[in-house]
Formats: sequence, structure tokens, C-alpha cells
Amino acid sequence: MKTWVAIVLAFALSACSFSPQVDWKQGSLAELAKIDTQLKSNLWTDQMPKMAKDTVTKNLNGTLTLETSGSLPADLTVKRIVFKQGDSTWSIDGDTVELRTQSENVWEAVFESGIELNLDQPVSIALALDDDGKEVWLVEHHVGIDKVY
Repeated sequence: MKTWVAIVLAFALSACSFSPQVDWKQGSLAELAKIDTQLKSNLWTDQMPKMAKDTVTKNLNGTLTLETSGSLPADLTVKRIVFKQGDSTWSIDGDTVELRTQSENVWEAVFESGIELNLDQPVSIALALDDDGKEVWLVEHHVGIDKVY
């Protein structure tokens, strides 16, 4: 009986600590739909004081720009965004990310999140995109977080 409880407990703990398998050595340039795609990240936090005490603000905002040498597929989807700072990682599900097209060659993944990072330290960002059923990662390191007043 003790063995069974230990196995169930170990499984539950491993499920809670699941983090996506990101190759953090991957760069910000990758091939997506047979087109070279570059990731450029812009992160900020809104530091403006709020009038109402119960106003909830999103701690982290971002625009992840994809620049390409050609046209990206119209059915492109964001699967996930993962942030890494030190030994900690946070993840945003792709369903909460808005994908915008600026032109055929420039797309933006825009998000707001309650993730509480150290705003004074840079982060690494990994963006997972679905390329016709295949997961493609773009990773950018040492991204600073701007404070907007």
C-alpha cells in the first residue's frame, strides 16, 4: 500500500512540475514554412498608479515580432510562450495570445500576463509555433523588461 501511495504522489508531483521541453540553445532565427523567420521581443510592465485599489493590472505585457523573408501561412498558430529567468520558468498558453499580421513579412504575437518576474532582470523567451503539425521554437535571450509610466 505504501508503494502505491508513493507512486501516485510521485506522479502527481511530476505532473505539477511539468514544463515544456525547450531547447534554450535554439536561436531567434528558425525555418518556418520553409521561410527564415526571426524573433524580436519587446516586453514591458505598466507602472502607472491606478485610481481604484481593487484594479487588477497585468504584470507583464509583450509583443513578439516575427520577421520573415517571405509570406507565413495563414493558419499559423502560437502554441506556447515560455519565459526563463534564472532557474525559474513560466508558460503562457497559445490560446491567450493574439496573433496579428502587420504585413505578409511581419507578424506579432501579443499578450498580457499576470506572471510575476523580476522586472529588473532580463529573461529568455521561447515561442512555440505550429508549422503544419510540427512544433517550431524560436528563442531570444537577454530580453529586458521596460517600465512604462
